[in-house]
Amino acid sequence: MKVGIIGYARSGKTTIFNALTGAHAEVGAFGSRDANVAVVKVPDERVERLAEIYKPKKTVHAEFAFMDIAPNEAAGADKALNEAALTVLKNVEALVHVVRAFHDDNVMHPLGTVDPLRDCRALDEELQFSDLIIIEKRLERLEKENRKDKEYALLRRCREHIEAGKPLRTMELSAMERTELTGFTFLSLKPLMLLGNYGDDAIGHKDPSGIEPYAREHGLPKIDLCGAMEMEVAELPEEDRAQFRQELGLGEESRTAFLHHAYDLLGLMSFLTAGDPEVHAWTIPKGTKALEAAGVIHSDIQRGFIRAEVVHYDDFMAAGSMAKAKEAGHVRLEGKDYLVRDGDIMLFRFNV
Repeated sequence: MKVGIIGYARSGKTTIFNALTGAHAEVGAFGSRDANVAVVKVPDERVERLAEIYKPKKTVHAEFAFMDIAPNEAAGADKALNEAALTVLKNVEALVHVVRAFHDDNVMHPLGTVDPLRDCRALDEELQFSDLIIIEKRLERLEKENRKDKEYALLRRCREHIEAGKPLRTMELSAMERTELTGFTFLSLKPLMLLGNYGDDAIGHKDPSGIEPYAREHGLPKIDLCGAMEMEVAELPEEDRAQFRQELGLGEESRTAFLHHAYDLLGLMSFLTAGDPEVHAWTIPKGTKALEAAGVIHSDIQRGFIRAEVVHYDDFMAAGSMAKAKEAGHVRLEGKDYLVRDGDIMLFRFNV
């Protein structure tokens, strides 16, 4: 799962990136640069418990690959994203917008003032405008070829939706229509999460970033972090972090809280495979069917899919072993259209 961290220059994106990933990317490295990338494991007690039972040679947690996208640093730029950034974002599955809510006279906002609500609106409009350009070009080509088919009708609906000031993620689309739009990699169709980066003077406030009303109005998941403090905590020895967080009033461990929050609110879940060779948590969107889940492991398993042997983690743990789970009737065979549940332990039967 690749997640792109976006935002205006000097919003604290790289500070947040370091705090969440434990990386040491240079903060304030303005100008043109490549995206910072780090892979983070999603803490999951289920994986640890299964590993204790199976004692596998390999244990694999679900992972997020975070990409700290370089901001637009062009002189006088009033946009958060330049063409290079928009291109990179085509390859991520979800977006986290770091919204600046801290005040620092030594670090000027590129738009001159700190206004979190303005930034939320403006950046989302950039994503929509990027999609609109692609839609217009494709519609123009279809019209020249006199191909006013299903694709043409769908793209016209998309254009109307954006022209009404709404991102594509809020558009009602069937599963088939979403599949048809996949190749366009529309940015406003990707799941978006807001991350308010507030200053230490707002620690303890109910809505320290001030973006809760916007998030609620637009149905967006939101979390607030004090980026500067969180990066300091991340650099401490692990045994000292809890006490330091308590002294600062920062609440629960931010990295774990954010990962779980993001995993859930971005519409993700995990199914598990377990055996002597490997215990593995696999990331899938909620609503994924068994056939699609098989393809996450390997395309051959999806191509030769026969059945999936399924037991939920809770039932497995209550039984104590796979043999006892089968005796209790908790293990069942499911077909390709089975909707996978978070925590399902699955064994795929296939033939290629």
